[in-house]
Amino acid sequence: MMAGHMAPPGTLSDLLETTAARCPEAPALPGLRWAEVAAAARRIAGGLARQGIGPGDRVALFLPNRPGMLLLLLALARRGACAVLLNTRFRAAELGPLLERAKPRAIAVARDFAAVDAAAVLGAVPGAARGSLRFAIGVDGMGEGSLAGLPVLPLGALDAGAEAPDDAAPEAECLTFTTSGTTAGPKLVLHRQRSIARHAADVAARIGTGAPGAAFLAAVPLCGTFGLAAAMAALAGGAAIHPMERFDAAEADALIRRAGITHLVGGDDLLLMLAEAAAGRPYAPFAFTGFANFHGKAEQVMEASARLNLAARAVYGSSEAQALFALQDPAGPHAAIGGGIPASPDAGFAIAGDGELLLRGPSLFDRYLGDEAATARARTPDGWFRSGDLAAAQPDGRGFDFATRAGDALRLGGFLVAPEEIESFLLAQPGLTAAQVVAHEGRAVAFVIPGAGYDEAAILATCAAQLARFKVPARLIALAEFPTTDGPNGRKVQRARLREMAAA
Repeated sequence: MMAGHMAPPGTLSDLLETTAARCPEAPALPGLRWAEVAAAARRIAGGLARQGIGPGDRVALFLPNRPGMLLLLLALARRGACAVLLNTRFRAAELGPLLERAKPRAIAVARDFAAVDAAAVLGAVPGAARGSLRFAIGVDGMGEGSLAGLPVLPLGALDAGAEAPDDAAPEAECLTFTTSGTTAGPKLVLHRQRSIARHAADVAARIGTGAPGAAFLAAVPLCGTFGLAAAMAALAGGAAIHPMERFDAAEADALIRRAGITHLVGGDDLLLMLAEAAAGRPYAPFAFTGFANFHGKAEQVMEASARLNLAARAVYGSSEAQALFALQDPAGPHAAIGGGIPASPDAGFAIAGDGELLLRGPSLFDRYLGDEAATARARTPDGWFRSGDLAAAQPDGRGFDFATRAGDALRLGGFLVAPEEIESFLLAQPGLTAAQVVAHEGRAVAFVIPGAGYDEAAILATCAAQLARFKVPARLIALAEFPTTDGPNGRKVQRARLREMAAA
């Protein structure tokens, strides 16, 4: 529990105002201190009120990582309104169904963000899908104008006038994350203010964002739970937040050294790109780097962490449970494995008979917006969240280790095998830099990225000598890179595409 809180925070307003009162002059966002952030959120909330945005309304945020995004999120929470977080990599075919389901009254855009032509993207969304929109908010320096037929109100115009009273409430809709999606399409994962605020305080206490001089590098998109949960923990602790609109390893390396960054989250590929940019020059010791093993390079991350003082450890989370739901002990034997001990003392986990990880706790989502059937399927009759992941409890019972997504588990020779088990064995062999394993017709097929000294026959011979026969890959398929997809939490390997390639 954060210092200064007699009880866990119930709203984002509670979280922000407590931090602003505790450390008003501490750096918060570029050019702003925490007292100034709180005042700006109150003023922007007043501007939203003048535009008729209030409790129960929704506003879409189609924005890169910049201070205005967080200010808008906090101002919407003060109004009791809900932020619909949209990935800037989405295009019309993805935005349309989400806007139609969420029915936001406004959409915030950055018209000067070179990576996205917001006018073209929104203009390509069918009119019926965006029919709920009444205006756009320009979180940029381009002033007034129009966007896909909508009047544009600059953020600066909202941030000019009387402050709004606090209409935040623990049960108010706070924000939606967008899941990666299935063949049925992405889901909107709705959280109430109590889950976002409480989780922020719990994570802040666990990773030390309240320490003097703490600074967080927001290198992954804030529209996803991985980036946002860490940013909210920084806010809860009063740490400085340094947002990057687009990750660039050389720029990140320079910013870490210049700003004294102490906290970071990212996928394994992001951290290895950062390590390459660091060129062997260690950083001042970090307090916390949480990483997700999206590409099977956990051991390489841990080696880089030791060289650079990153204090890396694997973490676990989801849009439904929030990122950083659990964190590994950085000094323990499981540090490189996704999972760990839940961040909240009131959270818990269980392992079902089929190995599925079940979760409960204050960080969990409320529902899938507009999908009651999916919401019902996601919970057991006694209220546990079905994560869809396979995991195992650690020997002391306090934490768990992630194995794989249930849908990614391999059925080989009549046995259920986590692909990571074979992948980690392959990566221990000389000449391989990365490996991904899928199943085809009951046999393992390994896709690999070769390095110096790669010898397919030798690796397969070692597999045959040291692995159970049903785990030995039928073959190794060398690729220059794996097929990936960009999501709000980073790039992920497309296992479904690898399965198609194996079948072909």
